[in-house]
Amino acid sequence: MPTAIPLPLTRHRLVFVPEGPMRLPAFAGSAWRGGLGWALKRLVCVMRLRPCEGCPLERSCIFPSVFAARPDEDATKMRRYERVPNPFVLEPVHPSRTTVGPEDRVVLDLVLVGRACRQVAYIVRALDQAAEGGIGPDRGTLRLLSVRPVDEPWAPLELEPAEQALVAEGVVPLIPPPWPLVELRLRTPLRLQHEGRLVGPHSFDPACFATGLVRRVSMFCHHHGEADLEADFVGLKVQAQAIRLLDAQLEWTEQLRRSSRQRAVLAMGGLVGRILLDLSDAPDLWPFLWLGQFLHAGKGTTMGMGGYRLRPLER
Repeated sequence: MPTAIPLPLTRHRLVFVPEGPMRLPAFAGSAWRGGLGWALKRLVCVMRLRPCEGCPLERSCIFPSVFAARPDEDATKMRRYERVPNPFVLEPVHPSRTTVGPEDRVVLDLVLVGRACRQVAYIVRALDQAAEGGIGPDRGTLRLLSVRPVDEPWAPLELEPAEQALVAEGVVPLIPPPWPLVELRLRTPLRLQHEGRLVGPHSFDPACFATGLVRRVSMFCHHHGEADLEADFVGLKVQAQAIRLLDAQLEWTEQLRRSSRQRAVLAMGGLVGRILLDLSDAPDLWPFLWLGQFLHAGKGTTMGMGGYRLRPLER
């Protein structure tokens, strides 16, 4: 296994103030993602908002590289994948109530991956414009109050000084598991597919989950990073099959999102709960599970779905 994953990551926290009383959508990540796409396109497009596909500036424009990533036609690797993960994750941290006013604060965490880290100024400005244009069912407007980087580790792990330096330089260290037993707590709905079907509470497969994370990290490195991930993928797949599921307390939660493009309300449900895993025979997969806390897993990750946190457990 490599000592580090060549994939820069940044995380910023944006704090907004409502301009007046407003309702926040229950599934706010969808609204923020839609607002970001609308505002970023108008902010950076110099071709009169023409479709990105076929545009002579497609490979050099910020918008398609961040919001509508497509495989490189000349790529020699990963050519069988028709879609490329977009290099950002939005994590709304809203108040517990859905009706807010000027006395409240609306918080949005922004994770950027790979070369998208260099475009943070454009993306923050686009989110600012999206908030000014209105978020939620009432199109309530918000004012950007502050932006600051978030540097602390997300998992309860102590990093060595050399590992902290790697994080500061934009490289994610592959941290060994402190214990073989870990608790994985799903913070936002995990929408996972296996063999074309959605995974339900009684069909969760840790091997499917782990191999999906390895594939996601590898695709980020290839399409958005500075170098490909060099790893023993066959060995990782074998270890994924060796992960033991000790306990799973999962349930399905349904949520709805409004799609302006499809002019419809779509169901975007997923799994929430906690999972206990034994990684005794899969130590090389721990780094990908740890990194998944930044990148999320499954479908709808740019909207904040598939977010989780890990907690090592002593046997």
